[in-house]
Amino acid sequence: MILVVVAMSIFLIGALGLAIDGGQMYAQWQMAQAAADAAAQAGIMSMFTGTNATSAHPFGTTTASYTCAVADLITPCVYARDNGFGGTAADTVTLSFPATVAGVTLSNVTIPALTVTVHRNLTTGLIRMVGGPATSSITAKSTAGLVGAVSPDCVYVLDPSAGSAFSASNGVTVDVNGCAISVDSTSSSAASVVGGSTVSASAVDVVGGVSLNNGGTITPVAVTGVAPVGDPFASLPGLTPSACTKTGMYSPPSNTAIPPGTYCGGISVTNGVTGVTFSAGDFIILGGGLNFAGGTTSTGSGVMFYLTGNTTYPYASVTMSNGANVTLSAPTSGTYLGVLFFQNRSITSSSNATFTGGATMLLTGTLYFPTTDVAFSNGTSTTAYTAIVADEVSFTGGASINYDSTGLKTGLSSKSVALVQ
Repeated sequence: MILVVVAMSIFLIGALGLAIDGGQMYAQWQMAQAAADAAAQAGIMSMFTGTNATSAHPFGTTTASYTCAVADLITPCVYARDNGFGGTAADTVTLSFPATVAGVTLSNVTIPALTVTVHRNLTTGLIRMVGGPATSSITAKSTAGLVGAVSPDCVYVLDPSAGSAFSASNGVTVDVNGCAISVDSTSSSAASVVGGSTVSASAVDVVGGVSLNNGGTITPVAVTGVAPVGDPFASLPGLTPSACTKTGMYSPPSNTAIPPGTYCGGISVTNGVTGVTFSAGDFIILGGGLNFAGGTTSTGSGVMFYLTGNTTYPYASVTMSNGANVTLSAPTSGTYLGVLFFQNRSITSSSNATFTGGATMLLTGTLYFPTTDVAFSNGTSTTAYTAIVADEVSFTGGASINYDSTGLKTGLSSKSVALVQ
């Protein structure tokens, strides 16, 4: 009986030890997982905002793995420690930066995902009394990345009430390849297609009504009575003009590189000037507008033009006409990712953006004119990844717009930090 009691005692102690130590391991793993999740999300948010590179404790500037020190001050390590892991030698917190995550589409290829792995060594309790291990360990892993959805629209017409807020006339062909048109006007003729014109898109959504006359067609048939989409760039901050880089209308000669800055009075590339290059950066056009005409050639990559004005330098918009050849692309990163032209939304003006007269344009990015109009006429063509966000949009000259399915060329995507694995 004594032997039976002893055997049963050992069994009961072992079972109790397994329950206690197993419960401890599970509770520790849950806490470790919460710490890994918090560290991964905080780290990828810091990478998205750029503070990972600009703070006093940078991280993620390479793709090499990293092990947090006990008192490490970089963001993921701090968040892991604030959640109870990484503050003692019993813990190991490591960071890695996978470029891809199986089964997940990351919305920004320039920012890798961040994986945080939390490991802790534990001392066992009762289980040791029956010959079990003296130590055990738990490991938790979490991966965070930037995910989001790309807008299906590439033409946004924002005016809430105008008739013919979106219009196509004069027999034009408007082909919006692979993307949709949204018209927020409540007018019974919010979208007007007349005079044998044709509009093709993946969808045409109109808050108000549609007017089709004299052979005008929309393919597929427009959907009316939808909810307004609104301004996708409503929260995008404007720029404040600095000291004038140039004063008065600046007309550069051929083969000129134009630096970013504030141009008080505008920029005009005309009269056969060729080889004008806009250097990468933000251009503030304070009054005078931006004019391309007369058989000129102009290029620029990674450029954003902010159009504004004041009483000294009255606002004027963008004009491309008379055979101008213009190739411009928006920034591929930063605050103004995908925005090529940005009209100060506080401006009220009859000066509208016009693309006319046989101009050949490769405009990669969004034409953002939230309170003024955009007009294409007289044989203007654009075949780049272009989006239009404007108060009103009209076509009396044909246009072909390619859909940016990544959102990285036009900036028309929503992004958020999420746990992806």
